[in-house]
Amino acid sequence: MSLSIVSVPVGSVAVSIVAFNGKEFLPRCLDAVLSQSYRRIEIHLLDNASTDGTLDFVSKTFPTVEVIRSEVNLGFAGGHNAVIRKTRSPFVLALNQDAYLSPTFVEELIGAMEAHPDVGIAGGKLYSLRNIQGNSNNGKIIDMTWLDIEKKRRQVCYARGQPDSGEYAVPRVVFALDGAAMLLRRSMLEEIQFEQEFFDEDFFAGKEDLDISWRGQLCGWKCLYVPSAIGWHFRTFTSADRRSTIAEPLRVGSIRNRYLLMMKNDLFPHFLRHLPQIAIYELKILGYVLLHERSSLQGYAQALRLFPRAMKKRKSTMGRKKVNDDYIFQWFR
Repeated sequence: MSLSIVSVPVGSVAVSIVAFNGKEFLPRCLDAVLSQSYRRIEIHLLDNASTDGTLDFVSKTFPTVEVIRSEVNLGFAGGHNAVIRKTRSPFVLALNQDAYLSPTFVEELIGAMEAHPDVGIAGGKLYSLRNIQGNSNNGKIIDMTWLDIEKKRRQVCYARGQPDSGEYAVPRVVFALDGAAMLLRRSMLEEIQFEQEFFDEDFFAGKEDLDISWRGQLCGWKCLYVPSAIGWHFRTFTSADRRSTIAEPLRVGSIRNRYLLMMKNDLFPHFLRHLPQIAIYELKILGYVLLHERSSLQGYAQALRLFPRAMKKRKSTMGRKKVNDDYIFQWFR
């Protein structure tokens, strides 16, 4: 279905919040968005079939927020895609319901992206709202700066759980940014999309932020970490959590999405170069799954089923590839 194009101010931002049973978090999240110093903002909240009254609560308490009802859970990727397709602003801020922003967060990111037209994704410094070290963190324990990728193809939340001692105060180009609060340039989204999917909906939830960053990098867009943009985030689970506490669909998805990332985005020479590290890590994952988490074997089956579609998406991305292989190779740690 075609959408009519509406006139929007230069530099305007569509804030996309995908909510699922988020009534506990949303007052602080939405209050922070409404308090932004950057005023050219429109707020869209897609409710992923919540059962806690989220949709009615937001509709009554925040009447300026456009609420979109979904009868089924579309996941992180599908929810944000629905908002992106509905809007036409030059920038989209994908924001988690359990994150909230300092008043200048959007202004800092917009300023950085307008100064650097080759930047497709920007993100800031997020502090943790979880008690990571067992004591009150007073807002000074880092939840996220950026995402790195290791040679074994494991993503790393850089600086997670570390005290902020000032060493992460310099802006820098990075490999990937976290989906809890990422500003996306629409022209990048339009370039890297596949059949009107911007975030890959086969991921559903988990690693889609790494995927969209990786695709953007391949197509010549940069990811920029802007530490002056400050936010806070209650991360649902981290690598330090016991996997048994994580919902089964997310555990299964972590297996499936690992393979989707490699199938879609990895360059064959890089994969061969790092094959020993990848193979050792794969054996560790499989051993753990067989011994402790057999339900996650579904992830392997799902990845295999999605292989043909992943190859179509890969062909689309590689057909738009603009950077040389060495540029991508530098990011593997």
